[in-house]
Amino acid sequence: MKKITTIKALLFAAALLIVSTVSAQKNKFLEGKKYTVQFYEMKPAGRGKALPSNFLIKGGKVESDLMYEKMTLGPAAYKVTLDTTYTEDETEIHMVKLEAELKDEKNEYKWEVTVSNYDVEGTCVQTKSGVEKKRYEFAGAEKTKK
Repeated sequence: MKKITTIKALLFAAALLIVSTVSAQKNKFLEGKKYTVQFYEMKPAGRGKALPSNFLIKGGKVESDLMYEKMTLGPAAYKVTLDTTYTEDETEIHMVKLEAELKDEKNEYKWEVTVSNYDVEGTCVQTKSGVEKKRYEFAGAEKTKK
């Protein structure tokens, strides 16, 4: 009986290790990318004016200086939900979709991002007790290295 319990515990620990390793992996296509983007606050009356910012993917996390300024949203760990390559009009396109969530004492934040080759677009939503407080949409392109 003791032997079976020990084997079960070892198998459970091994499964946990595999799952945590897979989910913590960084995406090589995304890592270290820096994008110049325009954020737009989405309000019931319509879309707000363009707010320039940077969007970074670094260390397995996503972040934006504007979102930190507007919502005190720091870096959030992301998980890749889709990673595919396809051809459109004889051009190869590498598309990656990712999500990131972050919770603090009062608010919850969610990023939904799509990266296609050198372009990025997505949303960042702040909710409190399940009610949406702020929503930003953004789009931009990878910053060129000088």
